[in-house]
Amino acid sequence: MKRELKYKLLSIDKINNDHIKRMFILMQENYDYINKDNFNNDLLNKDYIGLLIDNKNIIQGFTTYLINPKKYFHKKYNILFSGDTVISEDFVGTQALAIGWCETVAFFIRKYPKKKLLWYLMSKGHRTYLYLPYFFKKYYPAIDKNINNNHYKEIINECSSHIFCENWNPKKGIVQFNDKVGQIKQQHIKKLYSKKNRYIDFFLEKNPGFSNGDELICMAEISSENLMRLPKLIFERSLRNQQHLDNYES
Repeated sequence: MKRELKYKLLSIDKINNDHIKRMFILMQENYDYINKDNFNNDLLNKDYIGLLIDNKNIIQGFTTYLINPKKYFHKKYNILFSGDTVISEDFVGTQALAIGWCETVAFFIRKYPKKKLLWYLMSKGHRTYLYLPYFFKKYYPAIDKNINNNHYKEIINECSSHIFCENWNPKKGIVQFNDKVGQIKQQHIKKLYSKKNRYIDFFLEKNPGFSNGDELICMAEISSENLMRLPKLIFERSLRNQQHLDNYES
């Protein structure tokens, strides 16, 4: 029986060396060509880390957050950048991360109320991409034309050019790195091709080089109007629970 996981959001200044060591181990379990110095530097440039902790106080997953990466500015939107997201293979399928994410984005909207919030999502693998059809009514890129919000395409291009410079390929909507900076392990790739899902097929079509570390850039507006029923319920409950949100700062 799987142990239960608890989600905890920490600001980057609350992350210690033991946290970092455990997160690096999780990255090594899921990806090849992970460089410790690169991982540490990337992690310390984030604003917040969402941790998945089991009842033995062991980190079994994490995700990272950064608001307006590299001081990117948009007059209408704040950009929530999601970086590395990893869950231990023993806990794949847990809902703790999804619930924690909904609570976290509610926290960010309360923290930065002057602009709407767009989620900038890098999808190296299909699990990350699947958050979009399961969470949002409209997003980009999407398999269905009535869901595909092309309004985000221009913002993705501008933001990605600002962050990744020559590594951004606007024609493909892909970030392609010159060096190997993290590729999904072969055993996980084999499992992916055994799955049957039209969203996974679409992801593979849009990001055929994912096994080489290519990242598909996606975007969706985080709002009650754009969230599907279940994430919307969690999101709105968190917005109403001011005390709960205040705890995220502690």
